[in-house]
Parts: sequence; structure tokens; C-alpha cells
Amino acid sequence: MPPLDILDVIGAAVHRYRRAGLSGVTSGVGYPGMSVASIIARELGLPGPTPASVLCCEHKYYSRLVQQALVPEAVPEFRLIDPRAPLDNAETLSFPLFLKPVKSCMSINAYRVADAAELADVARDGLLPDGFIKPFNDMLKAHTPYELDASYLLGESLLHGHQVSLEGYVHDGQVRVMGILDAIMFPGTLSFRRFQYPSRFSASVQTRMGEIARTLMAGMGYDNAPFNIELFYDPRTDGIHIIEVNPKVASQFADLFEKVDGHSSFSVMLQLAIGKEPSFERSKGAFNVAASCVLRTFEDKHVVAVPSQHEVDAIVARYPETHIEIHATPGRNLSDQMQDSQSFRYGLVHIGAASERDLEDKFARIANGLHFDLAPVRETAPATA
Repeated sequence: MPPLDILDVIGAAVHRYRRAGLSGVTSGVGYPGMSVASIIARELGLPGPTPASVLCCEHKYYSRLVQQALVPEAVPEFRLIDPRAPLDNAETLSFPLFLKPVKSCMSINAYRVADAAELADVARDGLLPDGFIKPFNDMLKAHTPYELDASYLLGESLLHGHQVSLEGYVHDGQVRVMGILDAIMFPGTLSFRRFQYPSRFSASVQTRMGEIARTLMAGMGYDNAPFNIELFYDPRTDGIHIIEVNPKVASQFADLFEKVDGHSSFSVMLQLAIGKEPSFERSKGAFNVAASCVLRTFEDKHVVAVPSQHEVDAIVARYPETHIEIHATPGRNLSDQMQDSQSFRYGLVHIGAASERDLEDKFARIANGLHFDLAPVRETAPATA
């Protein structure tokens, strides 16, 4: 199947809705959703961020250049790497480093690289498939002045500390922070165990994170849309560094805000799409803490069976605030579906609780009530004549 002709799709949508009287257009997905939505909004004269600002966020190299200009203290060292010649000027690289595609998705093809030999090995297949990046390259060429497409990798100095996600929005040039969530990892990995809201970091650290977000988003001209910034805080150095900037609401967190604050971040997204200043208050929800907990294994498995709808309904009846997503598909291996480079996610459980301890206890009970049948992956024997 040939790659999607995204510009034709956009043109058809603009033609179809030119006289439909739309109030706004938006997406809960960064790419291609928010990239496409920003172009359609501009063509129809509707509120929204400029396509160039959205695509800048999505192109990790150009995003780093803007970050370096506006908030240099929050940016790691970085280098553009051509996967066709990854060892060009390798003597200028400092190992170990973190390698990722310039146009990324989740943590796919993101690696900690120990030396030049490993860089050469992983860089060969470091890009995401052409069907994924060609639509991005087409939009980049048509709607930005950028010369480099997404057929590159980015090498960065390693970041240390604790990861967080900052959710915010910009309306008429005013940058607002909705909240900060802690990303709690499985020890020694890059794989998320859960995202927990609100953050446990001190008010002073969160204030500094907010200042970085305000300086960056205002300076890059991003406006009238939500955003998500992933950051590291290193308690040893008291340093804060940006991992990446995402031009979207993080859909995984929407109901966590509703549980704690009483407002879904999707409602903010929709209000911005029609040019309205969002109404967002803190601590108006039913719970003190909420989390998106990941069902994950570090060994590929064959999915024999997943929890029945009856099991899911019984858990939700007991814990009405719980939202459960089953990502595994019976008859397939976990590796057949989109995964990061280290582990295999097969579900999500969203929980509200009175405290962190209550949250952990509740998740353990819920996970025990969800019966997945995951078998070892059988190797297929080679065919014989």
C-alpha cells in the first residue's frame, strides 16, 4: 500500500467543509491529527496554532534548535545524525548517548547507545517506516521553511533524574499550566509503570518548570491550542531539562485531570478550538490523586485470551471511577502491536484514590481481577522442502 497522500486528504477536507459553518477543528492526537487540524483551521480561517509551530514541535531537531535559543539551560547537548552515514564526525560525539528518530512515536526506536559500534548497528534501522514519516515530510515541505525533512536521527546527551509531564495551553498568547504529572518508571528501564497526578515535587520546582514552559511556548509562537512538555528534574544538580515538546493534549491524562480537578483536559482542547478561553480550576474533583497504570511485561508473549467484558464490568461496578483499556489481541503476539524498545504493554488502568498508598492497593486488586492468558512465544520452525 502506498503512503498516504496527506496533502490531498487535507485539500479534500478543506473543500468539503469550506461552507459548512464549522466553529473549530482540533485533534486529540499530535501526529498526524494536530498537524492536519492546524492546516485545515488556517485554510478555513478558524482558531488554532500555526502549522509551522505545530510541525516544529513534531520535528525533534528543529524543536531543539528553538529550545536552545529560548531556554538554553533546559536543553541537553544534541546532534543531528544521518542514518545513512551515522559515523560521520563520530569523534565529536560523546558516548553514551540517547538516540531517537527526528520524527518519533511513543518510544519506538529510542535507544541508549554505548559506543560508535552500537550506534552504527542501531542507526541502520533507526527511522520509522516511510509510510509513517512521508506524510510528515510532505506537510513540512508545504507549510514550513525548514530544509531538513524527518529522515534523520537525533543523538542527545543522557538525561538523569525523575521524569514528569507538564500539561498546559496557550490562549491569545497567554500560556497557562494545567498541571504536572509524575512519570514513574519500572526500575532501571525507560518503560512507564504509571503516570500520577498531581506531581509530588515541591512547589518551587514546579514553578520553575512552568516558567520554562511559558518562555518556550510563547517564544515559538505556538498559540490557541493545548501542549504537553516532558521534562526531567535531577535532584542532584537541581537541574530541569526538556525531553520533548508535544503539540497536543495528552489523551492518556484527560480523565486524570477530571478525577482530581473536576475538568477533563479534553474540555480545554475543545474550548480552545472554538477560540474560547478555557475555564479550568484545580482540586474540584472527587479524588486527591489519580494515575494511569500500565499493564506491562518485559518478555514478549502470545496472547491466548484477554479479560471478558463481564470481568471488566464487574471491576467497574466495584470501582466506578476506573477506566480500563485492553490493548492485547487474542491470537497475536504482544510484539505484533506498537511497543517501545524495551517492553510490551497490554493494557491501561486509570484509577482515582484518596492517597498514593490507596492508589497502589486499588491497582493491585484491579490487576488481579483482570485475567490475561499470556503464553510463551513459540518460534516458527523454518519450512522444509
